[in-house]
Amino acid sequence: MEKINFTDMGLGLSLSAFLVALTDLVFSLVSKRYDKPQNKVYLIQLGILKLNAVCGMVTTFTGQSKYTSDSAFAMLIVSRYIYFLTHALIPPVFFFYISNVTGRNFRRRGGGKKMDFLTDRFLLIAVAVNELIIALNPLTNWIYVFNENRQFKRCWGEFIFVYGYSAVWMAAAFIMLMCSRKFLSNSRKSAIVFCYIVGLAGVLLQLIYSKFRIEVFMETLGYTGVLLFVENEDDRMDVTVGTYNAAAFKLDIAAAVSNGIQTRLILVRNITCDEHRIIGSAESDYAPERAVAEYLGKLVGKHYIYSIGRGKLAAVLYNKTDSEALELAESVADCFGKTWESEEIKMRLDGRVLLVDVPERASTAEEVLYIADCPMPVGADRSVMSGSDLDWIVRRSAVEAAVRRGLKDGSFDVWYQPTYTIDKQLHGAEALLRMNDRELGRVYPDEFIPVAEQLGLIGEIDEFVYREVCAFLASHEPQRFGVGCINVNLSVTECMKSGFAERFTEIADRWGIQGKEVVFEITESVAAEDIVRISAVIDKLKSRGFSFAIDDFGTGYSNLTATLSLGAELIKIDKSVLWTSCKDENGGELLSASVKMVRAMHKKSVAEGVETEEHIEKLAKLGCDYLQGYYFSKPLPKDEFLRFISK
Repeated sequence: MEKINFTDMGLGLSLSAFLVALTDLVFSLVSKRYDKPQNKVYLIQLGILKLNAVCGMVTTFTGQSKYTSDSAFAMLIVSRYIYFLTHALIPPVFFFYISNVTGRNFRRRGGGKKMDFLTDRFLLIAVAVNELIIALNPLTNWIYVFNENRQFKRCWGEFIFVYGYSAVWMAAAFIMLMCSRKFLSNSRKSAIVFCYIVGLAGVLLQLIYSKFRIEVFMETLGYTGVLLFVENEDDRMDVTVGTYNAAAFKLDIAAAVSNGIQTRLILVRNITCDEHRIIGSAESDYAPERAVAEYLGKLVGKHYIYSIGRGKLAAVLYNKTDSEALELAESVADCFGKTWESEEIKMRLDGRVLLVDVPERASTAEEVLYIADCPMPVGADRSVMSGSDLDWIVRRSAVEAAVRRGLKDGSFDVWYQPTYTIDKQLHGAEALLRMNDRELGRVYPDEFIPVAEQLGLIGEIDEFVYREVCAFLASHEPQRFGVGCINVNLSVTECMKSGFAERFTEIADRWGIQGKEVVFEITESVAAEDIVRISAVIDKLKSRGFSFAIDDFGTGYSNLTATLSLGAELIKIDKSVLWTSCKDENGGELLSASVKMVRAMHKKSVAEGVETEEHIEKLAKLGCDYLQGYYFSKPLPKDEFLRFISK
């Protein structure tokens, strides 16, 4: 059996390690992966591995000549010295690399915890002490020694200050990785584990077979896997905008929160552009987002910019004070309403800027995304919203939670407000939803109804109200006191869903309710494209005997033809029309025209917001048919409503 030539094999492995590390380095530089601290640490590792590979080649070249050449032996001594001195840096550098990848390295300037500060200094001191021990080896011979025959011999210190030292660093890095694994994608975790396994295999092989110099080659191989799946961040990128994507944002913010790292976020939302104000030949649906992302990248670094939804960007600030962060946010806000130039396009952009502290204002990435998606409150006109300006987000979140648990907890209740004929005789009632949450207390419809609509729960709530009304009518108590019908508000969106008419008809049949006892109200502001679909639903329910009313007449944007086509028997004139009529002449003309229009359509009119005798006299002169308002009664719970109408 031919004897293995370890000399040739060692030379080949060292040369291969050098070429692989050089290829990785060139690829990283060509791909411009050198901006982030993580990238810089990775490049340092490649530099160490290349130097170790060169030392390996020198050792192999001089190994055979050391007995006959003093210069060759001197080169051998130097190469081994440099190898041990630099190779011992790989484990701690790898530890700091994992620290970067898992997000533990970011520290607010002057705001790091004292324990973190001491820990970092202790680690650096540990590295310096170990390097000093290796550097003094020519004097102590603790690590290795060349004997009088110029043969390399390991000493007791190698197992402590090289292998034992390295094992501690690698174990610490592995523990850090495991503690932070939920903040890494599967590909990143797999690549780092691959690096561990390959590197460990190389160390063990060279430890057992000292002449088999495979350690550096195996480590370089492991780092190539890291290059492909950790340094390569294609799975974290939003290619349409040229930033990191929402998935990367969630992982990175979760890592920062878990590690107790305070950050600030500049959220830019509602990024829009008027097509008529775009000047240039290039066309792109994402040009506005890319323009803003490019500007943010120049301010804080492109590797801290994330696209978190259409028209929404986030810039993460790790090392900024309150004043610095606010100054950056204001500089972004000042650009909106002005001309932006990007990709040979000039455009005027609009957007809103929010400055969010994490974890003080938002403790999770999901909460940040909620802030980015949450509708802005009316009257929010500050250029940058931050701090207490964002209290509405907290309230909004609480209302959402209340709405979600409302049906389960029985927080919703149906109240009734009576309606009267123009000569003040009881006619019917309108069912109105009220909410009394166990945590928030009384929440008004103007606040929780829009939330329910956006959560997609308005259909369940509408059906709850309808069932309550049917049960109330089935008791025959309201009819006994003169209530001829009860109005129930419906969501237009829910009306157009498949099977809606059949389901509501079935509920009425189950309770034995006649169609004439229920009047469904839909808002006037039905979109023109929905008219045909909603008309079909109305026709189905009208064939069963139900009636319909158009609510909020005078405030919407539907035209007369569309309103007529819906086939509603009642038109409810919004209270704002009545109240305005008492303030100025134009308001009076609007009320008069509204009532006349309803009469001209051969429909009945209902005036909302009636509060005074003057209102009634005015409406009577105009020929209004029905009245509703606080003049008669505010909305009342069912039992109080019955007591009221019984009088």
